[in-house]
Amino acid sequence: MKNFYLLLTSFIFVISSGIAQDSLSTSLLWEITGKKVKQPSYIFGTMHLIPEDDFLFPESLQNKVKESDLLVMEIGGITEQMKAMHLMMLDSGSMFDYFTEPQLDSLFAYTDAELGYDEKQMRTMFSKMKPFVLLQLFTKEAFGTNPQSYEMSLQKIAQKNDLEIIGLETVEEQMSFIDNLSQEDQVNMIMESIRSEDIDFSETKELIEIYLSQDINAIHKYTVSASISSPEFEASFLNERNKNWIAPIKKLIKKNKTFIAVGAAHLGGPKGVVELLRNEGYTLTPIKL
Repeated sequence: MKNFYLLLTSFIFVISSGIAQDSLSTSLLWEITGKKVKQPSYIFGTMHLIPEDDFLFPESLQNKVKESDLLVMEIGGITEQMKAMHLMMLDSGSMFDYFTEPQLDSLFAYTDAELGYDEKQMRTMFSKMKPFVLLQLFTKEAFGTNPQSYEMSLQKIAQKNDLEIIGLETVEEQMSFIDNLSQEDQVNMIMESIRSEDIDFSETKELIEIYLSQDINAIHKYTVSASISSPEFEASFLNERNKNWIAPIKKLIKKNKTFIAVGAAHLGGPKGVVELLRNEGYTLTPIKL
């Protein structure tokens, strides 16, 4: 399961305005200027879940959102998020039909011991859902009892300040990535996560350390080296989506002071959003976090 938590979802910082920015080469927060942009916009790399004790959300970052005209995320607000539950449901049959008997024994033993859900509870709660849902359940547990979400925090600020929330893609488009994974692949990923020792937070700690390095190229490299990754995975989950986001970003930042928040893995690399915007003629400046 190495690196998988970063992909889910789409991380931590303290902004300091007193340090010169021209010596900074990378950051999780980037200012977008140039090419007829009337006022600066910002793009920020998130970590979709983070342990509560590590969650730092300084007032200076909150003000970047409050002072914007729009909040732009991978998908839009509550309405889009509510669609996700329906899209996680199977058309027919049971999730557990895809597991062998030995796999089911291991799965139910794990959820009973680690999550407190026995076989009856698991079948009641999850039978009609796609196997991938269990990975989300395991991910949440790996980040502690009360994991925090930057996306939810940003959304609350936007709602409180009457900012429009816009998605770069629909939840249907985002969920299509999961649907491109076979049920067998999803089951194998679940069993790997159960067997792996990274569920004990060692991989989570490593992930957070890499995120805190604020090196977006290192974050990208870490992501694409995941055990579930492949050239096809990188092309569809990262590169293709990054490319698709550029046109709407260009349109939004032309007339609006926009705060954009996407998973940090999307920022770095030669085909990351930062480099793609630079190729379009914009100036991307890292802001010290």
